[in-house]
Amino acid sequence: MTDTLFIRLLQHEDKGAALAERIAALREGRGQGDVYAVNPESFRQVPNTPFCYWVSERIRRLFKELPPFESEGRTVKVGLQTGDDFRFVRAWWEVPAEKILDSWQYAAGGKQQDGEEKWTEERIREFQTWCRRRTRAGKRWVPFAKGGEYSPYYADIHLVVNWENEGAEMKAFSGSVIRNPDYFFRPGLTWPLRTQQFGTRSLPASCIFGHKGPAAFVSTHQAEEMLLLLSLMLSRSFGMLVELSLNAADKTARSYEVGILQGVPVSTIAKKDQAQLVTLAYSAWSLKRSFDLVNDTPHAFILPAVLLTEGGTLVERVEAYAKQAAEAEAKLRRIQAEVDEIAFDLYGFTEEERKAVFSDQWTVDSSEVSGVEVPDREDAEEKDSVRDSEPSLTTNHRPLVTDLLSWCVGVAFGRLDIRLALPTAHCLLPTNPPDPFDPLPVCPPGMLVGPDGLPAEPNRIVSDEWLRARPNANTLPPEGSVKKPTIPDSEYPLRISWDGVLVDDNGFNGDQPHRDDIVRRVREVFDLLWKDKSHEIEQEACDILGVSDLRDYFRKPAGFFQDHLKRYSKSRRKAPIYWPLSTASGSYTIWLYYHRLNDQTLYMIVNKYVEPKISEVERGIAHMENDLKAASGREATRLTDRLAEARTFLGELRDLREELLRVAALPYKPDLNDGVILNAAPLYKLFRLRSWAKDTEECWKKLAAGDYDWAHLAYTIWPDRVREVCKRDRSIAIAHGLEDLCELEAPESKKKGGRGRRKKEAAR
Repeated sequence: MTDTLFIRLLQHEDKGAALAERIAALREGRGQGDVYAVNPESFRQVPNTPFCYWVSERIRRLFKELPPFESEGRTVKVGLQTGDDFRFVRAWWEVPAEKILDSWQYAAGGKQQDGEEKWTEERIREFQTWCRRRTRAGKRWVPFAKGGEYSPYYADIHLVVNWENEGAEMKAFSGSVIRNPDYFFRPGLTWPLRTQQFGTRSLPASCIFGHKGPAAFVSTHQAEEMLLLLSLMLSRSFGMLVELSLNAADKTARSYEVGILQGVPVSTIAKKDQAQLVTLAYSAWSLKRSFDLVNDTPHAFILPAVLLTEGGTLVERVEAYAKQAAEAEAKLRRIQAEVDEIAFDLYGFTEEERKAVFSDQWTVDSSEVSGVEVPDREDAEEKDSVRDSEPSLTTNHRPLVTDLLSWCVGVAFGRLDIRLALPTAHCLLPTNPPDPFDPLPVCPPGMLVGPDGLPAEPNRIVSDEWLRARPNANTLPPEGSVKKPTIPDSEYPLRISWDGVLVDDNGFNGDQPHRDDIVRRVREVFDLLWKDKSHEIEQEACDILGVSDLRDYFRKPAGFFQDHLKRYSKSRRKAPIYWPLSTASGSYTIWLYYHRLNDQTLYMIVNKYVEPKISEVERGIAHMENDLKAASGREATRLTDRLAEARTFLGELRDLREELLRVAALPYKPDLNDGVILNAAPLYKLFRLRSWAKDTEECWKKLAAGDYDWAHLAYTIWPDRVREVCKRDRSIAIAHGLEDLCELEAPESKKKGGRGRRKKEAAR
């Protein structure tokens, strides 16, 4: 077949005029840089036969000359598709910590003993068996790599999936598709299926991966081999070869399917380059992870940024962090440049080809794709822009101040550990980062925990000795190495609201805040951190937030709670863990910590907080009524106005009490496995932020209509209805432990594979 002329006009707005100009030039014997003569048979060397005429013949030959990705011990797999993420998937912070797979205990015991490497194939299989056994012993939630945003080298696994009893409930659900379970819990690499740019990152052991978060594995399972592959996959040269293989050119429609990756050529890496690429990948991973040390939703969290930097004021600390972040970003760019140069050499890219890559000439145009339909968009979250997950290097001070106040509230509730922010913290902070492929911890190193690594309980807080003995942020101290692992509450530097309740209550006359007043508790944290400068720091925080005082920030629906809701919403799951239950005007608010919820919480709130407040206001009204009898003139007018306000306030408090008691009597028996929004739904009338009130109300209506009969809350409120559903739905029956009610025959276990396998089984 003879050569065919191709004209590339992607960069031209007026493509018609540009095309006419190129044709005229060709007739006159003048060539242009964007005109190519290529034999179309050459395209067959590249998987899916894209019209990649703009690359050299040598580049196309790489697909024939080099081994494909799916060879030499490398493999790529697609994973789990739940069929109903709202039912089976949660953010890790919204489920009971004791129900999360705590596989780090096994991994910690498996590190290089008797000269053996940590992850041999035998150890991998033992580890997988151990993980499965843990799910049969009550560990319901397993870290779930579902894809998400573009984030090369590193991204926190912020989701968990219900895999109790090896996924029994999901396996009985008709909408789920479970692929490659033999690869679950293995360390590897993963990437988002649909993003503007291909971005691989580490996949820790103990995770399950999804169909929108495919995974790659190497047969040795060694960290060095996986880091080596990670750096190569993130090089521009490898990325360009991936782009050539794609069947969609529009970046908003790109889908990095397993089938694409399987055929991408992998260069042989010389010994001299291997160590350098491993070092570069680990450095990049560590730098990317460092941004999560200051964010209280990832597993790496230690402290907010303003407490990990030096400075006399909050502004100085914010700017110091911005400088650190900018330096880290610059170092990441230098690392990436080194990786690119090494990979260019490995693949033999010429100087001209390197320049073409950097000038973005490799982009495939949608009109230049042959044979395969461009896939439709599946999820908005899988198609976030490249910039979405990059750290913000702005000098806007507000976000880091809101992070600080969020941390202060977490400290008051006993969720986060204030000792890590005190002057002696240098000996308490974990200094050794974990391995990129180590199993994730159940709790971040910044959380207040007990000696089992789970959230602390009254008089069961780990000691300073225990904190110093941690080998790294993901590992507990060796058994028996700590003489005094716990301390009583009296030895902890701050009192903790173990009942999970704070109140917005500055007293009837505003001069005597309640002992558990949220602003008072935050100020106690400030006093411990900044002592005589605490008032000055507080005023600076208010100035940055644009409020007159802290109470203004906590009381406004668009203040603290809106910031908190945004911070704790990921992958389209809205999961705030601090709930404001308010009177109609917001003049009184109960702040409830989600992880302390139980079936007595609402009664406790009424008896311990609301009833005493009602009595206080009633006494105040009685005093004002007596004072009004003897008052006259302006004083009488003032007292009359105050009395009207107090009576309105009293009415709102009584309405709050009645609504709390109404919900409690449903009966309200929260189960954290249902997730945040389902447990919050019955309380929707008490939320003042409109968006959250609307979301919870819609959730309540669906719950009442029977849409979520798999939820434990549905069973406690409508047991007869749910039991009837269990008779005809085995998955829901399993969810409630009522499988004996199901009248359907137990289905055969779902098989891996497709039509070919089913035909073979039928033939037998």
